[in-house]
Amino acid sequence: MVDSQAHARRYSGRVNAARILLGQMPHSVRVDARVRRVSWGAIRAAVFLLVLPVTITQVLLLQQPGGHSTLLAALLVVTSLAWVAWSWERPWRTPTANVGTWPLALMLTIALVSGMATMVDGPGWSANFAGPALVAAGASLDRKAVFSVPLLGGIGVLAGGLIYGGSAFGMFGQLPTAVYIVFYAALFVVVTLAGVALGLRRQQLEQAHLLLLQQEQATAGRERAAALAERTRIAREIHDVLAHSLADLSIQLEVADALLSDSSDQSGALARVRHAHRLAGEGLEETRRAIRALRSDAPPLPEALAAMVGAYRLGGGDASFDLDGAPRPLTVTAGLALIRTAQEALANARKHAPGTHVELSLCYEPERVLLTVSDGDGAAAGRESVPEPLGPRTAGGGYGLCGMRERLRLAGGSLMAGPIADGWTVHAEVPE
Repeated sequence: MVDSQAHARRYSGRVNAARILLGQMPHSVRVDARVRRVSWGAIRAAVFLLVLPVTITQVLLLQQPGGHSTLLAALLVVTSLAWVAWSWERPWRTPTANVGTWPLALMLTIALVSGMATMVDGPGWSANFAGPALVAAGASLDRKAVFSVPLLGGIGVLAGGLIYGGSAFGMFGQLPTAVYIVFYAALFVVVTLAGVALGLRRQQLEQAHLLLLQQEQATAGRERAAALAERTRIAREIHDVLAHSLADLSIQLEVADALLSDSSDQSGALARVRHAHRLAGEGLEETRRAIRALRSDAPPLPEALAAMVGAYRLGGGDASFDLDGAPRPLTVTAGLALIRTAQEALANARKHAPGTHVELSLCYEPERVLLTVSDGDGAAAGRESVPEPLGPRTAGGGYGLCGMRERLRLAGGSLMAGPIADGWTVHAEVPE
């Protein structure tokens, strides 16, 4: 059960890592990749199942009998038993060796005994047993296995060659036995290095799989953050629109109620009610504009501020707008932040300083854009006064200027508000 789960994780890792190495593959290509992986697993299964019978058959039919046939047979029996035990310990499905004490002992036994069997009765086919063990040792990337398995295999070849002695007839013809000893020892090293290359490739795929998981987690985190930011932005826009509209409606209805209660001025109350009706329509239109701004670009800043001042005048207020510098397009976030700041400042002026003159100025400087809203007799002097941090006017609850400061901070700007001579000023700026 544990081996199956480990295999499933490794298999998934290789497939997912291939997505990184090959890019975003279409579904059909991913299916083909899985088919190739399954085919490679079938090849490994065939190798493990066929090595034993094929090698025994080759030794019996193709190798010339020498003077140590009995010793060769005994070595083949030991190698076969070690091979069966190792195959059971390390299923063909796992891509790497389970290099524990017992598996490593079996791999060392296979390498030593098969190396000796390869040369003890003349160069033969028993080296087939050592091949998979050498590849597994290299692919494990375990230093003990990588160095000890081919070393012990070479010692076995040397021992077998010394027992055989003289010259030997092998795949290269009749040559001194020492030549075949060097050849098989070098072959064992090359096969082990091939296993090391496979192990490094597997390690690279596993690292790619981990990178893919990290990227997916980071993408999911960014998507969640973007969704939360968008929800916050929508909530802020809806709050600003409703807060201003409802605040104006509340003021007009309070005035109408006072006119009816104190002086029974029906004509004045009717005018206030009609003005409240107009404010409700303007609020609906402002809501539509806010939604359009959320979907596309914000309205041009100077035009939006001029329209605000005009609406303020229609409501009976005294306001002026001054533009300094050549208008330049701003980001949606910066433009909306200044628009909402101006709305909040005008609403505060209407509520806290009715009847006073409100001066709204917009200044385009080389590296920043400044917005100043001042009310009271000292409005003209407000530009030269240093506003203090947010003060009593925002203590009544709601988001208010605190929300505006948060909005400006998101746009990289800042907000200052405080009293000036005979009035109040709000100063906002955003970077270019």
